[in-house]
Amino acid sequence: MSPMRWYADAPARRSRQVTADLLVLAWVVLWVLVGRWVFGLVMTLAAPADPLRSAGTGMQSRMTDVAGRVVEIPLVGDSLQAPFSGAAGVGTDLVTAGDRLEGGVTTVAWLVTLLSAGTPILLTMLIWAALRLAWARRARSLGRELGEPQAQELLALRALVHQRPRRLQEVLDDPVTAWRARDPEAIRVLADLELADVGLRTSR
Repeated sequence: MSPMRWYADAPARRSRQVTADLLVLAWVVLWVLVGRWVFGLVMTLAAPADPLRSAGTGMQSRMTDVAGRVVEIPLVGDSLQAPFSGAAGVGTDLVTAGDRLEGGVTTVAWLVTLLSAGTPILLTMLIWAALRLAWARRARSLGRELGEPQAQELLALRALVHQRPRRLQEVLDDPVTAWRARDPEAIRVLADLELADVGLRTSR
């Protein structure tokens, strides 16, 4: 079974493939950085959460402390404790509100980041993967043919059918006659011409 090829044999084609990979990688990194910036920008909306939690924690601590002290006052201690305990509960509500604000903003930040940065990354990767897989499958198919008997002759015949006459005559004066004569060098040249469309070459 012929292994999957990811890069061409021809240096020029392989260089273009590597360059395309690097450009896709740079594009992904760019949008990751954009995504981080967008996430940080949206998260600034959660800035009031920390003051809310701090105020709530401080209020809860102070009111709980005061409620514990007023209960010691004779006769009226029990009646005075309830308002301070209620105020301590308000402090707890402020802490909860701060947590909910930060959680809600974080959720929105992730959604905005995924939509703004994730979408171009996903589309680019899908297009890149589709093109690369299509090339790899075609190269694998041709590579499988090269491992079979008389594969070069078949590739040479395909070149006679698929390639433009002018291009054929650029490599051989009379390509049809050379193929019919089973000239090994001519067959190799024609096979290479067909393989060149995907950047592959026959074994020399």
